[in-house]
Amino acid sequence: MAGRLDLVRDLLDTKVTDRHGREMGRVDGVVLQLDGRGAPRVAAIAIGSSVLARRVAPFLGRWAAGLERALGIDEGRPLRIPFAEVLAITDHIRVDVAVGETPASAVEHRLRNVVSSIPGGSS
Repeated sequence: MAGRLDLVRDLLDTKVTDRHGREMGRVDGVVLQLDGRGAPRVAAIAIGSSVLARRVAPFLGRWAAGLERALGIDEGRPLRIPFAEVLAITDHIRVDVAVGETPASAVEHRLRNVVSSIPGGSS
């Protein structure tokens, strides 16, 4: 990944797909690393509702993280994908990770179970 990125324009809210083309979510945050020698570098992209909510207001981020805990979907959240795993940035971001290897698939399954347990919910 050589070149310059506009973090807001090129990364935030961009769809992320795994190495097989399956959608993993959208970039909700960017993790920067400071090494003390120069400009910060992008260490990872973050995917998760608590990260997105924190961008709006810190208390919303705490609330979303609490909801994830209450629903039992907080393990491995937010999902952080090392920037070294980014294969391409086009109209979406393709990463060298399979969604099934991440907590993202467990969250999806847990949420399906929660929705299907609600009267009138579909599976």
